[in-house]
This record gives sequence, C-alpha cells and structure tokens, in this order.
Amino acid sequence: MLKQLIRERTVGAALRGRPWFGKGMIRNSYDRTTGGHGGPPLQYVLLALLLLSACGGRVVTPTEAKPQPPPPKPPSSVPFWLGNASRNFYGTGPWSDAPLQVVWSFETSGISGRLHKDPWGGSSWPGQPSVDEKHVYFGSADGRLYCLDAKDGSLVWSYKTEDSLKATPSIAGDRLIASGLDHYIYCIDKNTGTLLWKYKTGFEVDCSAAVIDNRVYFGGEDGFFYSLNLEDGALIYKTERLGSMEGSFSVVDGRAYIGTEQGNLFCLNLADGSTIWKALIGADSDSTPAVYEGKVYTAAENGYVYCFNQADGQLIWKYKAEGGLGKSGIWASPIVVNGKVHIGSSNGYLYCLTADKGEVVWRYKAKAAIWGTSPLVDGRIVFGDKSGWMHSISAEDGKEISTLKIGDNINATPAILGGHIYIGAFNGKLYCLK
Repeated sequence: MLKQLIRERTVGAALRGRPWFGKGMIRNSYDRTTGGHGGPPLQYVLLALLLLSACGGRVVTPTEAKPQPPPPKPPSSVPFWLGNASRNFYGTGPWSDAPLQVVWSFETSGISGRLHKDPWGGSSWPGQPSVDEKHVYFGSADGRLYCLDAKDGSLVWSYKTEDSLKATPSIAGDRLIASGLDHYIYCIDKNTGTLLWKYKTGFEVDCSAAVIDNRVYFGGEDGFFYSLNLEDGALIYKTERLGSMEGSFSVVDGRAYIGTEQGNLFCLNLADGSTIWKALIGADSDSTPAVYEGKVYTAAENGYVYCFNQADGQLIWKYKAEGGLGKSGIWASPIVVNGKVHIGSSNGYLYCLTADKGEVVWRYKAKAAIWGTSPLVDGRIVFGDKSGWMHSISAEDGKEISTLKIGDNINATPAILGGHIYIGAFNGKLYCLK
C-alpha cells in the first residue's frame, strides 16, 4: 500500500510540475531544470523514475470493477435415474409453503404379463420419471413408454413394448433409452415416440441406463454389464457374467459401481468392463451405490446399509435397520448429502445416518414400507410408501412437513424439478404434485 501511494503521488507531482514533499525540500530553478521550456522540473522526473524503479517500475492505475458473471442457471432437466450418471442430482426447487397437493394426474392402462396374471399399470419399482423443460417421460407397468406435457399432464405420445417397463427412461439428446421385463433395450425418438433401434439381452432389464460419450451402459438380470453404440445399438462390449443386476449403477471418474443379486459389489472400468475390485455385500442388493468423498454406500435386502472404501472395496461400516413394521429389507438407494446418508426401509422407517460412521442422526416413521428412493432437494426429503402416502420431511431433523395420500401403493421414486414432484403409483396413475 505504501509503495503504491508513493508511486501515485510522485508521478502526479511530476506531471503537475510541483513537489508534494512540502515547502523547502526541493527548490524549483528555472535555469537549471526546465531549460526555459516550461516542462516539469527535471529533479521531480528523476526522483519519480528512481522511486518507480525501486517499486518495480510499474505505474498502478485505479482498479476498475469488473462485471460479475451471472449466477449459473439451475439444471432444466432430470435426464437420468437420480439425475445423472453419478446418481447425485436430485432435482430443483423452490418449494411451496402450502401442503402437498395434486396439480394433475394421468391414468395409464393395465396389462397382464408373462410373470403376472393380474393387470399392472402406473409405475412400479424403481420407476422414477425423467423430465425436461416441456415433457415428462416414464415407463409404465402397462408396457408403454409415455411422453406427457409437463404443464397439464396431457398425452403427447406413447410407445408400446411387450411387457412392463420399470426403469427410468434416459434422455440422450433427442433420444430416449428405455427397458423392462421383455428383455429389450429400446432407443426411441424423443419427439415422435418412434422406434430407432432395440437390442435384446438374455433377461429382464430393470437397471436404468446411462449414456456417456454416445455409449449406452446398463446391467442386466442375465448377469452381464453392457456397452452399446447410441447411434445404432451395436454391441461394444459385455462383461463376463458378474451376477444378476436388478439395481442401477453409478459412474464416477471412469468407474462404474454396481451390486448383484448374488451379494457382491463390483467396481468396473467403464472403458472395457473389466473388474477393478469386488467386495462382498453378503445379500441380494437392488440399491444403486452412492459415491461420496472416497466412499461407496449401498444397501441390501437383509436390511443392512453398507459403506465401502472407494479405492479398494474394503468395508468401513454397516448398519442394520431394525424395529418398525417388521421385515427390514432395503430396496431403496442411499442419498448422500452434506455428510449424511438418507435411505428408507421396508420396516417403514426413513433413516438419516452419519456418512463417516453410520450412526443414527434421526429416523422418520412412515405409514407403510418404503421401497422407493428419497430425493433431497433444498432441505426437504420427498418419498412415497406402500400404503399410497407421499411424505415431505425436513432433512435437518426428520420432522414432517406435509403428507398426501395419492394411491394404494407407491414403490416408485419421485422426480423433482422446479418444485414440482412427478411420481407414479401402482394404481395406474402418474401424478404431478407441488
């Protein structure tokens, strides 16, 4: 600060032809300094140059305020299961202060399938819709892929497959990737609902695909992890048989993390599908692993939540959900935010655990088993239970904010965008709530 002050005042004095040092310090002599030309006194110029040299030789001008860039816009879509390939984008607000209420609803048809004689409709597990600026896309238990107008729920188009669709349709540009119980992966034109290609696997595909760099990745219940070309559905690779994969996977730093029915957790090299490490869960795992600060979190049908080391798959801690409504199996996926793990259990409790040690922070008791995953957006956790109730609770302390009954069975996962909640029930309807 002192050097800058000296530079500014000295140069200013030199340009004005007068000293700033005070009276009598340096006398102005016309004969010896200006040569009669009326320029600034030579001794001031020399002194200014010496001081500038000592201070680095730079003249500092007043700093101009630079315009600040506008704040980034919030994401305008929820294109994949749990938002992105890393499965850690849960939606956007703002929230309304009013109680939960229905904005619109859409009713699907119902079909009997190869493995179910009773008609199915609406959304089943895991069943999260995908949403963009104008439309809501969801696969229904009635075997159709639907595109609805997000404003009023009116039908834009539907595409009929051969059996129930359960996975989240993945948005990839102007394409949708969908799958279900008929063993096929479908690529559908997002604007028209026409089929572009389909690929047949060896069994059902409940796993929600991720599309990265024009490749479609997914795990199948036939035991293989696949990579297809987005353009034409051509097979790029499928792994060795890993075990039935009913849940989805997370991709972080070129690695995919996925659990199996046989009770293993795999870390795969996404480039070629090779196994980097394998860890023992010990029970059928339908959860999508969550990756957070060097750890991998998952859960299983035995009621345990697990935390593994991301680097080598070593177990760090596990927590058993107990009490409540009885059986404590877990079909939901962990949501890890701000050092806390949030997950629901079939015993009716939604748990908040510490991410580092797996200790209970709080738990919230719903009215029935919780199978769906519980997105956390702007301090609120939103989920449904199998008695048809929707719940909105505080992420800070688990206190109830609002509840609303919309169906007989909700085991799907809500998509949240702009404070609107899109959720399907097994009663044949998809709802928009706020």
